Amino acid sequence: MYQIVEETVCALLPIIQNKPFAFFGHSMGSYIAFMTAQHLKEKYKLEPMHLFVSSVNAPHTYVFKAMLAHHQKGKAMSDEQLHSFLLRVGGTQMDVLNDKDFPEYYIHIMKADMHIITNYIFKAPSEPVLSCDLTCFLGTEDIVKDVKAWKDVTSGRLDTLMRPGNHFYIKEPANEAFVRNYITKCLELSMF
Repeated sequence: MYQIVEETVCALLPIIQNKPFAFFGHSMGSYIAFMTAQHLKEKYKLEPMHLFVSSVNAPHTYVFKAMLAHHQKGKAMSDEQLHSFLLRVGGTQMDVLNDKDFPEYYIHIMKADMHIITNYIFKAPSEPVLSCDLTCFLGTEDIVKDVKAWKDVTSGRLDTLMRPGNHFYIKEPANEAFVRNYITKCLELSMF
């Protein structure tokens, strides 16, 4: 996770200096967005105007990690366990999951993501590490349920918005449009 954040910061730093910016992340991308925001604030005194996270619990709650650890039982998931996990999370198209080439093309990528998430450690902060507003988007049928703990990481306002769907609710065009419009309005209001 820290290598991803370092590389992200190196790529973004020349672009975001002296400009307002915001981050959006979905699922594991939310952790990357959060850690990037935290790193930029700590090291460069730069902070996003707003952090938008989607379909993920706060990083210090470990709810998602606990579920993954249950599936892993201390070792890498088998292909069958990963297949079962993806079915439970929802949102992955059945034709993809049932494709005979799925293991060859996707399993190693998914296992790498699982490895990053299960080895990511963020301890509950004694005080907020960010001061920007934070919005959590969530599907009504998502396995992620409690996002209130995100308030622990920011002294800014926390909003939670639910949309119909599962973990990948954002794939629905109406939900994608809603999220995009909401983010645009938030950023427009922040500029004034």
